[in-house]
Amino acid sequence: MAARAASGGSSRGLALAGATLMMTVGLTACDDESPRRMFDATAAGDTAAASTGGATPDDDGDGSTSEGEETDDTPDVATPLTPEQVTFYLSRIAPTLVGRSLDGDEVALIELGGEAALAPIIDGWTAEPGFAEAVRFMVSDMLHTSGERDGVDFDLPGNLAAEIAAEDLPWSTLLTADYCVDGAGKHIACDTGAPYESGVLATRAYLIANKGRFNLTRAKRMLETFACRIYPMEQEIQVPLEKASLIPMFQAEKADEQTVEEAKGGFGNGVACYGCHSQFGAHAQLFVRFDDQGLWREDATGVQDPEGELGRSIAGLYTSHFADPTRAPDETSQMFGVEVENLRAATDVLTDSALFQQCTVKNLVARSFNLASGVSNDIDAELIAEIAQGVSADAQHPTIRHYVSSTFTDRRVVDAVLATMEAP
Repeated sequence: MAARAASGGSSRGLALAGATLMMTVGLTACDDESPRRMFDATAAGDTAAASTGGATPDDDGDGSTSEGEETDDTPDVATPLTPEQVTFYLSRIAPTLVGRSLDGDEVALIELGGEAALAPIIDGWTAEPGFAEAVRFMVSDMLHTSGERDGVDFDLPGNLAAEIAAEDLPWSTLLTADYCVDGAGKHIACDTGAPYESGVLATRAYLIANKGRFNLTRAKRMLETFACRIYPMEQEIQVPLEKASLIPMFQAEKADEQTVEEAKGGFGNGVACYGCHSQFGAHAQLFVRFDDQGLWREDATGVQDPEGELGRSIAGLYTSHFADPTRAPDETSQMFGVEVENLRAATDVLTDSALFQQCTVKNLVARSFNLASGVSNDIDAELIAEIAQGVSADAQHPTIRHYVSSTFTDRRVVDAVLATMEAP
């Protein structure tokens, strides 16, 4: 998401926040767990100490604190947030989540309710037009799609994302929708000519912006953006393809097995291709019938053009990983070990995965605090998994509103941000 100006005021969201606050003011909802920083897991003791008056457990295990006070087995309870802390925190995330700064009425709510104002204000933001616009920007930016070029509408992915946010649809719809959304908000057929739709992935915008030899960029962008994984990944997640099924280049596991001159010269990651491409190939195959203009082609062969650059098939298409010429044009493949008919079926498996849920949380946190997402270690994986598990416990396919509310009201996230707040 980004600090993009909202179209319209905050009156609807503020009304929701105010109504909720009237029911909750005077109460403070605290996490049962001690707050810890998600950005640096080794700093957990700093915020835990703050919530217990500065005392930390002694390393000798005798039950005393560093200040000589005995401890009990009662879990630490987070100290209630002050209005100043709530204001600091919400001021940090408002531009990203709703495209504006805190307004006077929200500041007044914070002064009245302190920590009790936090959740109602965030929930109110998700009812504003600015929230849908922020979600539009997030998706467009992640997929490298926006605008119009050569008659192709690169806004289709962002349009769909904005509608999903505005109408509180399951976030999985981003990859599974059987329609596209035009600039006027009307449902239309998508533009690839494929016999199926698959949300943002089956748009010419995504396919052109991420085209490349062997369909590697299309597969990599899908995996890293929506599962926060990269090749090679754990084999229990993505079962490797059989070596013998691949073209000779991708069978090589060491230098003396590599028979393709371009690979010997450093194509991709070099001579040892099988480790990555035994998994890459399954996802790249889902795009084998889409050409370099993002059009689905029934006449695709998936076979290397003998006169073309390595990884390019004939007529603007890209080469399959599979050696068998009868298998090469076939869209059937596997996603996370499940056999699938095509890209659309693969997105059902992907969006049902815990990886999709965790990656959604990770993307939200990363973009809000200018951290790396994808496969980076900038954000504590345990925290991300716990938040995602909580979100999915309430609904199999949560909405982006649900993800946002759960993520940004989590006390550990709040405390990580407050750790950067200067003392008065």
